Amino acid sequence: MSQLPLISVIVPVYNVEDYLDACVTSITTQSYSNLEILLIDDCSTDRSGDMCDSLALSDSRIRILHKTNGGLSDARNHGIDIARGSFIVFVDSDDTISPDAISTLYSLAAEHNADIAMASFHTRRNNSGTTVAMTGIDAAKRMLYQDTIDASACGKLFSINLFKKARFTKGIFYEDLDFMMKVVPSISKAVWIDRPIYHYTMRPDSITGKFSLKRLDVLDVTDRIITNAAAHYPELLPAARDRSLSANFNMFVLLVSNGYSHSLHVDRCWNNIKSLRFGSLFNRHVRLKNKLGILASLPGRRFFSVIIRIYNKL
Repeated sequence: MSQLPLISVIVPVYNVEDYLDACVTSITTQSYSNLEILLIDDCSTDRSGDMCDSLALSDSRIRILHKTNGGLSDARNHGIDIARGSFIVFVDSDDTISPDAISTLYSLAAEHNADIAMASFHTRRNNSGTTVAMTGIDAAKRMLYQDTIDASACGKLFSINLFKKARFTKGIFYEDLDFMMKVVPSISKAVWIDRPIYHYTMRPDSITGKFSLKRLDVLDVTDRIITNAAAHYPELLPAARDRSLSANFNMFVLLVSNGYSHSLHVDRCWNNIKSLRFGSLFNRHVRLKNKLGILASLPGRRFFSVIIRIYNKL
């Protein structure tokens, strides 16, 4: 394994004392051993920072960076800045990866000469093990249509060359979708395997587990994706518009469900839904969930809001 390229594993750390040991152990015990493991302590207020220092004493491949608090994107960017590897893998500090995760991703990238190698998150469905090589445009389309390939930065291996210009946007939610749409469309080849290698932890205090108006960032992110597609990747426009429609549906439902029925935020979502829905209704690539949402929205905003309230009660 020592002849294989160095791979940098970036782990942003913030107040995860109950999860950090399991996460790091899943990385240090990888079958692919030529790693540097970058634990980026984002000014934790629990024992996480001290745990990072202790873990570094147990494995010489672990490097620690203690920094002022800047959030997930900022921590990842700091890791990118100091990474020495030819490839980068991101693992969130409350998650774990399968023992062969990195070897699987590297083998895929090497075999297909791909800039990004991707695999599945652990789910309850049966995984086929099928491998699919595709262009960056096709990979981006599948992410935007939410068709088997997720837009998370985790569960993937990236060539270091992709970070010469691109970084995660600091201070926003949905930073992964924002980042992936900066880099994926421009690459020549991506490869994906339908095998679960990444194990995501559902935490009750996670960002996605509770509602805040900050989640509306997704509307700005999807607006930027449409603008970028129109300027540089016109073949992505239908997929970009459908992802925006999905985001507006989701935010509309969350706003109505959390007492914001008569807010300007709901107005924005509804106006976007009306402008985008017919483009997706007859698009064969659009998932059934979006098409059902479109049909439910046709009788009007009041009807759609009533459907949401009835669904919530059920």
